[in-house]
Amino acid sequence: MKKLLLIFTLSLFTFSSGAQELISGQLSGGSASGGLISTTPVVENSQIEGSPYVNEEFLPAKISASEDNIFYVRYNALKDEFEVKGANNVAYALNKYRRDIVVELISNNKTYQVYGYLDKNENENFGYFVNLSNPNSNIKLLKKENITFVKEKVAVTSYDSSQPARYKRGSDAYYVKINDNNAVLLSTNKKDVSKLFPGNEKKVLDFIKKEKLKLKKEDDMNKLIQFTNTLI
Repeated sequence: MKKLLLIFTLSLFTFSSGAQELISGQLSGGSASGGLISTTPVVENSQIEGSPYVNEEFLPAKISASEDNIFYVRYNALKDEFEVKGANNVAYALNKYRRDIVVELISNNKTYQVYGYLDKNENENFGYFVNLSNPNSNIKLLKKENITFVKEKVAVTSYDSSQPARYKRGSDAYYVKINDNNAVLLSTNKKDVSKLFPGNEKKVLDFIKKEKLKLKKEDDMNKLIQFTNTLI
């Protein structure tokens, strides 16, 4: 029992000192070089269904900026923001200007990283993606988790039905990042996908046909990206 208590106490100390390092150390501040910025966590509202968080609870994680420490984090997909629990349960957000920061959830080895990407309107942006490929690969498959806020719908007539406001978990979007270019949305159209690899369009199409890949399946997308890495 004493041994378990000691381990628990040490883990709390590691988390506390690590959070303090990010909050008050060289990584603190809101500038492009800072590690943490102030944020306001979403307060639970019984009138709103669902949650803006992919994981509602703060989960233990490693952050590349301070790899020797354990932090407790949760991802707000609505705001595209990672919250880090600090002292006295105060939450901070990882600064997305620090694109070198990688967050790895310890429970499942799921890793998030900030990448530049082109949104659906072809505007350049940056945000958190789940790494589905080896981070050292020239071509990477990335997943963008999606949660949107749907306003309350009030019945106008007796034939309508009211619906409460809610956070809606949408379908994940998949992106491809080639070398140092911005990540682009991965189409489910095989011809559009082949155009991402100039000079290798036929090889890509032949591979999709040979392997009978479905570009709506994550495993098949991963298989395709692994193949395209052999073409470079």
